[in-house]
Amino acid sequence: MRIYISFILFWASLLSAGCQTNAVDTGAPVESTASPIVEPISPNTGEPQMTPSLPGSSDPGLKNLVDKAIADLAQRLAVSAEEIVLLDATGVTWPDGSLGCPQEGMAYAQVLTPGYLIRLRSGDQEFEYHASRGTEVVYCENPMPPVEGTPGDV
Repeated sequence: MRIYISFILFWASLLSAGCQTNAVDTGAPVESTASPIVEPISPNTGEPQMTPSLPGSSDPGLKNLVDKAIADLAQRLAVSAEEIVLLDATGVTWPDGSLGCPQEGMAYAQVLTPGYLIRLRSGDQEFEYHASRGTEVVYCENPMPPVEGTPGDV
């Protein structure tokens, strides 16, 4: 019985840890003046099914996640947050605890993980951030797609 409980606690700690080494936490919120544009996704394109969401809609935590992503990208590019445009913020389900951004040598909980796909633009470049439903936001250079046919509930 103790081994079973230890096993459960081990996996629970991995699940809660996720990929914290890549988490973005700037401390201070950044207000964005960019207006969001949600691009509908056609089921005929073969793209993963996602539920569109806007900051401030049914999930107040989403605006905070978008603000964190914008602040991180502004810092990475050494530009002002006003130069970054929110393309969309979409509720999705990630295939595991890596939020679709696995890092080599890391182990992740193998459970479906609800979260968000946040797409930003600066100039003519687009950037992808993946987020949990909590406070974790990760910049993804080599993103994996969300799980098909399992839209996140926003």
